[in-house]
Amino acid sequence: MPYVKMKQLVEQFCNTVEHYQVEGLIDSWDGGILCPACKRIHGRCGDAIFPMYYNAVETGEERYKQSARKLVQFMQRNQLYDGSWLNDEPSVWKGTTVFQTLSLCHAYDFLQKSDEADEADELLGMIEKAARWIAWAFCEGGILHTNINYFITTAAVLQWCSQILNNPRYAQEAKKLMYESLEKVNKDGFITGEKKYLNRPHDNIDIGYNMDMSIGAMAEYYLLTGDLHVKEETLRVLKAHVQMIYPDGSMDNSFGSRGYKWTLYGSKTAHGCQMALMMLCDEESAFAEAAGRNVNYLASCVNEQGMVGYGPRHRDIFEKACIHTTFNRADALAVALVYGKQAQEKVQIPSDLKFGIKHYPSLNTYHVRTESFMATVTGFGANNAPTGGTISYLWHEKLGPVQIGSATTYERAEVFNMPEFPGEYKGTTTPRIEAVIKGTKYGSLYEYEAKIAPDIEQTALYAYGRLKPQEQPIPVDSRAQYSIHYRFFDNKVEKKYVFDIQFPMDRLSIIEPFVIQSNTSLSKGSKGIQMSTAGTTVIIEGEGSAFMLNEKQVEEKIAAVFPAVICTPMQWTMDNVLPGTYEFTVSILVV
Repeated sequence: MPYVKMKQLVEQFCNTVEHYQVEGLIDSWDGGILCPACKRIHGRCGDAIFPMYYNAVETGEERYKQSARKLVQFMQRNQLYDGSWLNDEPSVWKGTTVFQTLSLCHAYDFLQKSDEADEADELLGMIEKAARWIAWAFCEGGILHTNINYFITTAAVLQWCSQILNNPRYAQEAKKLMYESLEKVNKDGFITGEKKYLNRPHDNIDIGYNMDMSIGAMAEYYLLTGDLHVKEETLRVLKAHVQMIYPDGSMDNSFGSRGYKWTLYGSKTAHGCQMALMMLCDEESAFAEAAGRNVNYLASCVNEQGMVGYGPRHRDIFEKACIHTTFNRADALAVALVYGKQAQEKVQIPSDLKFGIKHYPSLNTYHVRTESFMATVTGFGANNAPTGGTISYLWHEKLGPVQIGSATTYERAEVFNMPEFPGEYKGTTTPRIEAVIKGTKYGSLYEYEAKIAPDIEQTALYAYGRLKPQEQPIPVDSRAQYSIHYRFFDNKVEKKYVFDIQFPMDRLSIIEPFVIQSNTSLSKGSKGIQMSTAGTTVIIEGEGSAFMLNEKQVEEKIAAVFPAVICTPMQWTMDNVLPGTYEFTVSILVV
């Protein structure tokens, strides 16, 4: 069972949070958690109250209780007259009050059951005031439109508040909200409603937030109420989403509607998939196995200061990490430890099976699994995310990520939760096609309607699309069609690009970034490069039409913030392209 590692991480994260707790600096900040990277106190630092109290009881160390008390006092001072908390000053968003209240409810319940009634009673005032605001905001029309995880979490929170405050109205509102939210689950078991796109209303699915937030709240609501319909739907949803856990425990949110905060172990400011997986692991042992592997992957992203980074190369890209992720993950792990179930260890998870090709129709996405490789090929239509039939995640059993997608353009969609890009931004890490026609940029990552067809017997996929303009809509059609024929073998991946060009182009490029690990050595070959990491070599070669390898660019490095990875941006280019048909093949061999 993953509980031992989870418990170790909760203690480690609590030590980190305690280290950054303010004392004697500014009176109004006293007891809050100062983020060393953002130079502010994040409004959701109250999420750390529950793991602090959990650690105090489990270890018997008084310092954790003292730290929790100081944080409680900070949250009491900062609770607004209407019962809410601001997410981050100067932001006016108060919706995150629901998450802070959930942590308070967990702390209250845990303290009551641990013979700490006096500590628990100190939280009642905050819970009561927050519950009134939450009911107004999410049940009475105060907040009509936001991401689905808020409404699902509110259902769990109001059920808690009904039981803690002995208020049956909250339970009625909770059930109504949960049942309305269940209507957002599509036929494939994926929750819709993370971000809104008017032109693509169904492409608002985010694996990270669904796993880390929504499904955990669904599971918790079931445990609180015993509602069998909610249980049935939660299991259906969890069985769909657990397929997104790769064999090493990383989570595939490469195409998600909020993938701009994808960290490989989850999403930066979300809680964690252990809540959902452990609460229902008595129903299916693979849930516990997936939770454990994800915990191990999370642990691999913790830096020397005890902070959770944004991905495997965080420490090589950033000097510091935002503390938000650290206290969020501490909270989720503590919830899993207290409310999780027992299950058999060392079972297979879905991605362990060499299934060949698996299709997710509502995602326009495929998973491919061979002996050594796993890949995600996607045409999902989320804005500014990998699409167009690209490989958004290519993983190898000895190397981890070989190729990995990131935001098409790094934009700080959530300023307080997304750091400035370090240094000069040199483009996305997503494999892609780019073209320039009469000075206008076109590309495969702007093709939101790509078609993907499988060849099951050959373990192959065919992606079809048109090069679309970066600035949409532009009435001028590129008149450039492309197809990508993917072949997957046990130790090799081939990508055959075919272009049908109708208009002259200034330039046509195939860009294939490859992940570099901290101990990777790189050398040039006659047709490409070789990358060696811990005794395993990746040979990347390109061959075909008059595309020329940009050898100078091979020596460069590009980075992504989410997930935090470093790549070498291999690029083959044709200039002054005349109308015609062109073919080019990129091969990736691992030896």
